[in-house]
Formats: sequence, C-alpha cells, structure tokens
Amino acid sequence: MEDQLATQALRESEELHRVTLLNMSDAVFITDDHGIFTFICPNADLIFGYGPDEIRTMERISHLLGRELVDRELLATSGEIRNIEHEITTKHGAHRALLVHIKKVSIKRGTTLYTCRDVSERKDAERTLRRNEERLTLALEAASMGTWDWDIPTGRMTWSPQTHRLLGDANGSHAPSFASFLGRVDAADRERVSRTMAQAMEGAASYETEFRVHGYDDSERWVLGKGKALKNGKPLRMIGVFVDLTARHHIERELQELSGRLIHAHEEERIRLSRELHDDLAQRVALHAAELTLLRGRLKDASPDVHEQIAALSKQTAGIGAALHRLSHELHPARLSALGLDASIRSLCRNVTEAHKLAIDVAISGNSTAVDSDAALCIYRITQEALQNVVKHSGASRATVTLSIQDSNIRLTVGDDGAGFNQDAVKGKDTLGLVSMRERARLVRGQIEVTSSPGHGTRVDVRVPLSMPEASHLTNSPEDKSV
Repeated sequence: MEDQLATQALRESEELHRVTLLNMSDAVFITDDHGIFTFICPNADLIFGYGPDEIRTMERISHLLGRELVDRELLATSGEIRNIEHEITTKHGAHRALLVHIKKVSIKRGTTLYTCRDVSERKDAERTLRRNEERLTLALEAASMGTWDWDIPTGRMTWSPQTHRLLGDANGSHAPSFASFLGRVDAADRERVSRTMAQAMEGAASYETEFRVHGYDDSERWVLGKGKALKNGKPLRMIGVFVDLTARHHIERELQELSGRLIHAHEEERIRLSRELHDDLAQRVALHAAELTLLRGRLKDASPDVHEQIAALSKQTAGIGAALHRLSHELHPARLSALGLDASIRSLCRNVTEAHKLAIDVAISGNSTAVDSDAALCIYRITQEALQNVVKHSGASRATVTLSIQDSNIRLTVGDDGAGFNQDAVKGKDTLGLVSMRERARLVRGQIEVTSSPGHGTRVDVRVPLSMPEASHLTNSPEDKSV
C-alpha cells in the first residue's frame, strides 16, 4: 500500500514538473560533463525552433548553441555561472539574444544544468533606447543644451556631459551637486536662481530663468535654466536642462551696440540739421521779416492794398519763422539739458496742441532731475514719436501723457481716445516708428508695451530703470547750445 502511494506521488510530481516546464518561457537542458544531452525540455522549440527530437540528434549542447559556453574549471570552482549573454540562430534563420545560466547539478544522469532565457525583446528595447539616447545627445549638443537630474532626499545630482562642458568641466572631473552648481552661478544672480528653484520645488512646479555662470575653466557663459520639480508630500526630484545662450547674448550685445551707434548718428544728424535751421534759415527769415518792417515804414504813402500785402507777407514770414523754430526744437530738444525732462515734455505737448489742435492732459510726478541724460532723451523721443502717431493715425480729439519718476523706475504712458487698431492683425509688422521706440527703450534697458483695440484708442507704456549700469552716450555734447 505504501509503495503504491509513493509511486502515485512520484507520478504526480513528474506530471507537475512536466506541466511546469511546458508553461515556462525558459528552455532547460541537462548535460553530462562532455556536453551530451541527458534531458531536453519539451518547449525548447519556442526559443530555438527545434523540437526535442531534433535537438537530441545534435547530441551536444554546443551544437545547439553554436559554441561551447561553459568554462569547466570556473564551474567546478564556483558551482554556477550566471548571466552569460549569447546570440543564436534559430532553425528558421532568426537571430535571438539569450541569457544563459549554467549550474553544476546531479540529476537525470547529468552534471550540468543550462537555463536559456530569450531576452531578444529586451535587447531590442535597449538598442532602441541607446539609439534614442545617442540622437538626444547629438540634438542637445547641437542646441548647446545639457540635462541634469537631482534626487532631493539623497542630494545626489547627475549632469550630462554637455552640462559639465557648460560649467567649464569638459573632463567631468568635478562631482555634480546642487551646491557646486550654485557656486558657479554669478554672485549677482545666485540668490534669484536659488529662490526660483526653491519656489518651484515647494510648489512642484516648473521654472525658467536666465543667469550667468563662471565655469571651472574661468569662462563666463549666459545660461537659460528650465526645470520641473516632483513631489509626493515632500520634494522628491528635480529634472531640467541648461541652454547655452552665450552666443545669442554676444549677438544681442553687438546688435545693441550697432543700434546705439545708429541712433547716436541719427541724433548727431538731428543736431546738425537743427543748427542749420537755427543759425541759417531761421536767421535769414528773421532778417527778411525785419526788412519787410523797414519796407513798410518807407512806403507810408503807398496805397492801402500795398500795406495789406506787406502785412500779409510779414505774417507769413513770422509763421515760417515759428515753424522753423518748432522744427528745430523737434529735431534737437536743447531745452532737455537746459530745463530738464519735466519742462521739455510739457513744452513738447504745448507745441503739439498748438500745431494740431489736439488736447493733451499732462501729469508728471517725481523728481525729474534724478533721470540721467540718456534715459531722459529716450523718454522724450518716445513721447514725441507716440504723439506723432496719435496725430497721424488715431483721429483722436484728446491724448494723455503721464510721467512718473519714483523708486527705481521711470514710467511713461501715452494714451489717446482715437480709433485704435487690431493688434493681432498687425502682429509682427511693427512700423518704423514703433521699431525706433523699442530700440530706444532697449538701449537704456527699458521695456515698452503697446495696447490697442478698435474703437478704444491706443496706449503706450514704457518702463525704464533710473540707474543705468552702462551709459549709451546718446545725448548732447557739452558744446550743444539752446535753440
């Protein structure tokens, strides 16, 4: 009875073993010390394409695998060899990647157990991943971008090779860390960058900021940092990219210098024309007016018609003189340096009102003497251009000019109640006047914004910092004289 139960248990165990092998994705083989098969799993065809009977005719496992994989001395010493990567060709000519484990056993009259796992899909995925990483690396290098990854709980940070290069560490000899990155950021930008990243970390948000870095190689670069924080109750990770903007900043600086020289040349030409008008034409017109007055005195006995004609000529001459004086002042506001920004803006608005019958409400607050000459000329010219646009294009009956000088900024607003325009329709089509205003504002590190809509007028808002780090030298020379 006990023998029957033992036989039944052995039969059930063998059946369970057979079913298990059939449902495994791995192929299992047992060989003797010479590599001759003593056991072949029934599902070997799933990997190799050969059935058990076909494999048995090969006799040795080296014939199935294509070569001998086992190092007998190593196997005898260690008892097991794991994770041997090997490629085979199946019965149908397909190539498959295997991961083979070899273990010393004593079972089924054999001494060596082979377990073969098909890892072709994983290998394909790894190759695809490598190709994508290579393409990404090439794209990042072409775009002068580097990536970084910061594990916040552990403090561990990784930099891509391009990030190392951006920070002047082409050889990758410096260990990445947030502290070492922050130490490379320019002192003037460091607190802002640290605060921006801390806020993103706290709110699990994205951030974007520009800053300067001083590399380990003593180079200075402009960098755009973009990143995103991840958290689960507490900050876990930040990932992001650094973009090298140094070349762009150099180009912008060169363009700004060129623009500054062009505007400076423009201002000098205005000064020359203003002096020509004042010293030549205006003086000649004044002389002509005086001669007309003398002529009128000599012709006391002339007819009333002659006196009327002389009076009309005198009036026209006076009008021409006034127009020349106004044009000379518009070309070169010498009063700006003599009287200051406040008085010059008010004078400009009075002249526009007299010439074009446009009512202008002027409101100026703050100490205009605190405004440096470059910023004052910028504000004056933008006001002048904005009012000219009101006169030419808006059809407005009233305009407002508001100048506020306080804290660290100069704020100018020029608005009107005219026709306005559709900003979407003219997007990317700045007129020459608007381009000039934007360039003037940019030269003094200012910002300008134009707001308009059909039927609701137009508003030009300008903000310029009071203190200028670098002078642009656009203002009058010391020899300039009042008109």
